[in-house]
Amino acid sequence: MEKINNFLYYALIIAIFGYLTYYLHSRSLFILLIIFIVFPAISCAAAKYTAGRLTVKAVPETLWTEKGRTTQINFVFENTSLLPVISCRTSFKAENRYLKNDIINCLDISLPAHTAYKASLPLTPVYNGILTVNITDVSVRDMLNIFGFKAKKTENCCVFVKPLPSDGEISLSPGELYSEDSLITAKNINGTQIDSVRSYIPGDKLRNIHWKLSTKYNDLLVKEYSDNNEESAILLAELYTPCIDSIIDTVYGMGLSLTDIGYPYTLCFASAGSEQLTKLYITDKNDLIDAIKTLYLSYDSQSDNSSLHALRREYAGGGIIYIHGSSDGKAVTDIL
Repeated sequence: MEKINNFLYYALIIAIFGYLTYYLHSRSLFILLIIFIVFPAISCAAAKYTAGRLTVKAVPETLWTEKGRTTQINFVFENTSLLPVISCRTSFKAENRYLKNDIINCLDISLPAHTAYKASLPLTPVYNGILTVNITDVSVRDMLNIFGFKAKKTENCCVFVKPLPSDGEISLSPGELYSEDSLITAKNINGTQIDSVRSYIPGDKLRNIHWKLSTKYNDLLVKEYSDNNEESAILLAELYTPCIDSIIDTVYGMGLSLTDIGYPYTLCFASAGSEQLTKLYITDKNDLIDAIKTLYLSYDSQSDNSSLHALRREYAGGGIIYIHGSSDGKAVTDIL
């Protein structure tokens, strides 16, 4: 509508100049009238020329950002033409492919010839996942704001959202007692299991001290472990859509707890579009971050127990930390 109004106003100006030229017989007015008639074509050609030589890139400040923390998305405009860009409107949409949290905004800039310009906009992710910044439209307008041409040289970007660590609600599978010792056993699942407790011997690792029993018996006691199947070191995530945000927070929080006490483990979840199980061996925080990225790229679960079904086909043992969703939309951790 704005372009139509501008066209009508310009046509009215030409009509007035034509009327004055006809009745006043002025050569100057006649030359000016010719310029006014030809100018829209020149303006249109200039806008089309600059649009074809304009590049717009979306560049994140960092590849990873924390959930709820504001990050900057830089939009880099590069004009390689010999003419200035009089008016450029860039529309973009930041969207999360897992949970709908679309952010739509636009930028209006002008750009001299042969120059680059950077504009930064704040972006605050609300949910976990991959936040994709898509440049949906770049429209270059002419000097009269009548014609518009789209620039096709654009580059999108994405930002990975780091979860907020949470241990969720921990419960045990039916038939097991809820005790601190059972939780310790479940968390020490790097192919080992607490077998017995003995007195401390100089040289024992401090992380193996059983502090609760040491306090109870007034003696420094150390946990001893027996070998077990290495596949018992399992952190199983159920990527169920309604609870996905809470589940990822819990996976990240539980994973940090295990890496902080020095216990490697295997993170398992159902792969995208199938019930194939993805297994990621994790020994430190860097491995955990890479695993979360792989989880984001793989997420496409169709049911709330596909990961458990896939695991049961390959493994029948215990020592599994099972993170899944509940009916109230929260993550629950079961020790199986």
